[in-house]
Amino acid sequence: MSSVNVKIAIAGIGTVGGGLLELIRKYKSSDIKINVTAVASRRKQKFHGQFLKNTLFFKDAKELLSFDDYDILVELIGGEGGVAKKIVFDALKKKKNVVTANKALVAKFWKELKSLEYKNKCVLKYEAAVAGGIPIIKVIEEFLLSNKIKRIYGILNGTSNYILSKMLSSNKEFKSILIDAQKLGYAESDPTFDIDGTDTAQKLSILSSLAFSFNNSANSIKNEGIDKIKLVDLKIAESLGYKIKLLGITEIDKKRIKNYVYPCLLSKDSFVAEVDDVYNGIVVESDYCKKSFFVGEGAGAYPTATSVLSDIVNLSKGKENNLSIYSQLKKYDSVTLEDRYGSFYLRFTTDDRSGVISGIAEQFKKYNISMKSMLQKEQTGNYTNNATIVITTHNCFERDMMKALKRINNLNFIREKTVYIRIEKFK
Repeated sequence: MSSVNVKIAIAGIGTVGGGLLELIRKYKSSDIKINVTAVASRRKQKFHGQFLKNTLFFKDAKELLSFDDYDILVELIGGEGGVAKKIVFDALKKKKNVVTANKALVAKFWKELKSLEYKNKCVLKYEAAVAGGIPIIKVIEEFLLSNKIKRIYGILNGTSNYILSKMLSSNKEFKSILIDAQKLGYAESDPTFDIDGTDTAQKLSILSSLAFSFNNSANSIKNEGIDKIKLVDLKIAESLGYKIKLLGITEIDKKRIKNYVYPCLLSKDSFVAEVDDVYNGIVVESDYCKKSFFVGEGAGAYPTATSVLSDIVNLSKGKENNLSIYSQLKKYDSVTLEDRYGSFYLRFTTDDRSGVISGIAEQFKKYNISMKSMLQKEQTGNYTNNATIVITTHNCFERDMMKALKRINNLNFIREKTVYIRIEKFK
């Protein structure tokens, strides 16, 4: 059996691109020979030996628009627009296959990219765009051949998971751990998308679009982040048998789709709650396999580069997407966050006097909210005149809880705005 010669052009040699070149250099296969015909990088690169002696080097990725000597374009620049978008769309229009790690681009232009892929009988691979070293895209594509996916949920951002984990284990507040994460390279100098839920929403939109075959824009997902999570809530949650995690949740309910991104309390014995540090953990629920759980590093040079190389190898072997499932995207109505039906963790800071609990209960009664548990924490230091009351609730509609909290926060015994965190009951 003769080996396959595959030509690739790589745009962007940062952390992942550098890791990919190292993996390609070490890649040994009797079936496939990977030939890097071009590399586009704004920075000068140093490479070992004769590995890239016949490779063209471009300082500007735009030069790839007039370059055709490749079978697969590997886009590792990032960003939803600019040159990354231009070269990816250009390659697909040229009927070239594309491998990308660009979650922002895939999330925003899912419908357009799938249309080009289907029209030109080429393939877009994006395993590295979601969950780094976990092959979750491949898993979902193969599930679709025999299983109907009902729900996907999990930790999709390693930075936020690291911060929440370390806050609790090191007894430090958010800002202190964020600085540590930046020093260790787990968080960017501008970590906004990681901590405000945007990164998770982009990844969730890709998983949702793929699993349910519809155009789910990340912009339609209301995301909440972890920057307002306090150490005290992590500690109280742990004492109650929970951990707080930033989750992405997508679920099909008849002809409606739920897409949520927010921090929530999970039972400590649930699959995802046990995933700490920079790891991602994803659960796929389907009709025949019930729950399938996947865990792995969510970012970094080699885990992400491994996913990129896997896509390159699969394309080289002729293992392509089942394009027929994208020939006609479905339409679903969205279940808004206001329509969520679930339970809550609530922390009230109040005057330390009688009548407080009955005052809160009175507002709950107006909106059919039932208390499940309650505890009062003793105050110390400068706050001895205040009381901390923690309540968990039975299931209720989110819109009712928001109305009740609005009224409660205006009561004369409330000293600080009430903290609320959703509780999810995944096993």
